[in-house]
Order: sequence, then C-alpha cells, then structure tokens
Amino acid sequence: MFSETLLPWLANVTLQTRMNERLSTSDSQVAADSQPGLLLLFGQIQHMHAVAHQAKVGQVYFREISLSGENVRLNVGDLLQAGKVALRSADKLVLKGVVDEENLQEALTRKLEKVENVQVSIKPERVLVTANTKLLGRVVDIELEGNVIEDSGSLYFQMTHLAFKNSRIGTAKLGDMFGNIQLAPPSRLPMGMQINDVQQTDGAIVVTAARDNVE
Repeated sequence: MFSETLLPWLANVTLQTRMNERLSTSDSQVAADSQPGLLLLFGQIQHMHAVAHQAKVGQVYFREISLSGENVRLNVGDLLQAGKVALRSADKLVLKGVVDEENLQEALTRKLEKVENVQVSIKPERVLVTANTKLLGRVVDIELEGNVIEDSGSLYFQMTHLAFKNSRIGTAKLGDMFGNIQLAPPSRLPMGMQINDVQQTDGAIVVTAARDNVE
C-alpha cells in the first residue's frame, strides 16, 4: 500500500513544491509514476508530466510551462533540499513555455525606464512595442521593433529599431540607445534545463528547453 499509494502521492507533492519554489508560482500540477511504485523511493520516474501557470523565469512570467520526461532519474537527497538541481539523467526531458503579449508587456514595462503605456504585438516576423516617454520636456510616442531570442542560454528582447512618432528626432538604431533587454538569465529553469529554441507566433513566444548533459 505504501509503495503503490502513499509513495506516488509523496513524490508528486515534493516535485510540485520544488517546481512552485523554482518558478515562483502556486499554480502547478505534477504527475510522476513508476511501476512498481517502489522505484520512486530511489528517484526513478518512468513517466513525468508537469504544468505550471504564470510561472516566473528571470524577469518574465510565462503563461504556461510544461515539462515532460521519460525514465527520469533524480538525486533524492538534492530533491529534498530547496534550491538544489535534483536531475541525474533522463532518456527524454523536454520543457516548453509560452510567453504571451501581456506577459511580455509586463516584463518590458519593468525593464524600460521612464516609459509608460507599453503595448506589445507579437508576430512571427517581429515584435512591435509602442509606448510613451518624456523627451526634451515633452511627451512623445515611440515604437520599438525587435525579436525575442536565445543567446548563451539567456532569453533576450533584441531591439532593432526605434522610431519617435511625433518629434524631430526621427529614427535611430536601438543598439545605440538601449541595447538588448535580458528577460531571463541562464539556469533559471527547473532541473538545470537550458533554453535552446525560441519561436515567435501570432500573439505568443514559444520557448523550448533541454538539458545538455542528460544521459
């Protein structure tokens, strides 16, 4: 009864707690199982699926993050300690996250100084950001264009163009003024996973992550 009922429940609760801590959320669900259930006592999970909503990674909240694994082997000692990376190896481990326009808007509002009324439109070919700012004593409308990219495991908003819509300044290269905005640094995802792919779709950014040293 312990190995087939209580042990799976305890494993799922522990994994959910660690996921909530790592992603600063209280809205996650974890399903981990093995047959026989006694394998869970040794950190061996044959099938695992987890979902978290409004999960924070670095400076940006993800609308949803899902994690799927097969034959995942964990270090039980590390799993029981907050802040530890418990993964030893896995046959398969895939994480996908979705950042929507509202999530990106909130992150850019926090990162861009002296900018108000930020609005974000995400398209496959570009991200368009409109906002207001004070410049030379007057309020002007600005447009930022760019893309969300991965670089060395970090997630960035890469800015490519800036236009002042109602001033004499005209247009300028963003690289000369603001530079790229880091949204999420490396090593902020569960189980030491690293971002390896970013795709822009209509209304959302889809981020995929993996673990390079998974056996």
